[in-house]
Amino acid sequence: MKKCNAKLIGGVLLLLSTVGGAASAKVDNPSLVDVGPYHVTVNDLKTAIKASPFATQFVAMDVKDQAGLRGDLLRRLVISRLLRLEAEHLGLDKSPAFLREVDNFRRGLLYREYMDRMRGRLKLSDAEIDEIHKAVGGNADAVEAMKAARIAKRYRAVREVTMESLIRNRHVVMHEDRINADMKPDTVLMEGDGLKITLADLTRAGGAPSHPQPAWVKEQLPKLGEFILVSDRAAADGIDVSERVESYRNERLPALLMEQKEREWTSDEKVLRDFYQKHPEIAHIAERRHIGMIVLPSFAQANAMRKRILNGESLFRLAGLYSIDPYGRSHNGDMGWVREGSGMPEVEKVISKLKDNEISPVIKTSRGYYLVTILEREKGEDRPYAGIRDKVRQAVINSRMNQYVKELQGRYKVTWNLQEMPSKDAAKAAE
Repeated sequence: MKKCNAKLIGGVLLLLSTVGGAASAKVDNPSLVDVGPYHVTVNDLKTAIKASPFATQFVAMDVKDQAGLRGDLLRRLVISRLLRLEAEHLGLDKSPAFLREVDNFRRGLLYREYMDRMRGRLKLSDAEIDEIHKAVGGNADAVEAMKAARIAKRYRAVREVTMESLIRNRHVVMHEDRINADMKPDTVLMEGDGLKITLADLTRAGGAPSHPQPAWVKEQLPKLGEFILVSDRAAADGIDVSERVESYRNERLPALLMEQKEREWTSDEKVLRDFYQKHPEIAHIAERRHIGMIVLPSFAQANAMRKRILNGESLFRLAGLYSIDPYGRSHNGDMGWVREGSGMPEVEKVISKLKDNEISPVIKTSRGYYLVTILEREKGEDRPYAGIRDKVRQAVINSRMNQYVKELQGRYKVTWNLQEMPSKDAAKAAE
């Protein structure tokens, strides 16, 4: 697999994100990386950014952080394609359980779309709306509430008529006499034209108790029958959900493979305990600190600001006025709870020696000059295996995953379509 460093990825992707309509007219959603027959495109990356936890902070990030996030997400998308290829190679996409899962997802989309369209067609006449206005004296909230109540009542009636029609047209029969303590998985409980629901079908639908009782079956069977009848009708009416189903399939396959691998890697308790013994650092729960912070553009300004704080002015008020860190300024310098070791090395080195409510000396970093204080802290500790088993399990998975990805990279062809270019100049030329 050809290596592509994060700086290069970030620089090229920064260019791609700044190029507007003129460029997109030349290249329609180009592939950034080819993974076997599959691609990771510019649109894939943009979608991943929007779906990430950092989406709302992305615009406020500096260029390096944005490039780093793009590079990280791009690598994750490549790994997802590799897992998908391997899942297909192993035949997971043809397993009965997976095919049922995809079909249930498809039916769910069809059912919701059909019902939403049915409800969307229900309108109140102008005369009815006038009647409602007169009844409530023009109160806007009351008007909307009454309109919603009438639509809901009408929807229930239309839904009932629709179900009666679907049941009648497909000659559906519910075998209530078979719902008893002697039911077997293959007992047919409901059937009609092209329809057959067994106890096994009902229990596979989800949420079933380990030993379904007749009362539960009588409650759930009509729901599953409606679900199937409506989704079949939606498909017959030409409602198309294929694109969303394909997207779900492509996302679910890598997850399914990972579930399988995680069970394989962590099913042996001895493996977990051995990992815990070999990595004692995993038992350490880092100290958490409630941080106050202000960032200034020069040492002179930071030093002057420190003197003002030591003379009684509030770091938090000053941070809200002068900090060049966007998040810190918008939160008046209150950075919330921060885990030990998660900050910049220069800052970590200084604050590790700070007492509570002490103002740090000026800390020089590549992003400015910092003044930091610790408002309160939760001490770290070393925990026994039983207290961090889940953490150990995840660490084992992460360790195995790194090696597994390397194996997949050697098994499938990965082609990076990024070309190094000066992003600032290129972006300027594209304006």
